[in-house]
Amino acid sequence: MFKKIEEEQQKTEMNNTEPCENREENLLTLIETLGGEEQALLEEKAQLANMEEQLQLKLREEIEAKKHRIEDLKYEIPELKQRCEALAKALDIQVQK
Repeated sequence: MFKKIEEEQQKTEMNNTEPCENREENLLTLIETLGGEEQALLEEKAQLANMEEQLQLKLREEIEAKKHRIEDLKYEIPELKQRCEALAKALDIQVQK
């Protein structure tokens, strides 16, 4: 009975062992696959970092544009109020301030 178990274990071990060349090929294939995956991920990271930088730049530009627009409005509103008051006065109409 023990002999039979031993024989079955030996058969299993023989089936599981690969020739040395085959194992080396598998290792080479694996390292190439991992290298390719690493390179793809590095490229994706670089693209995302570039996209983030461009989006931040666009955001800063939008912020500056809004700041300029606000400054323009702060200048335009009092000027417009003055013109409205002058027109209302000419028509003898009271204007809410």
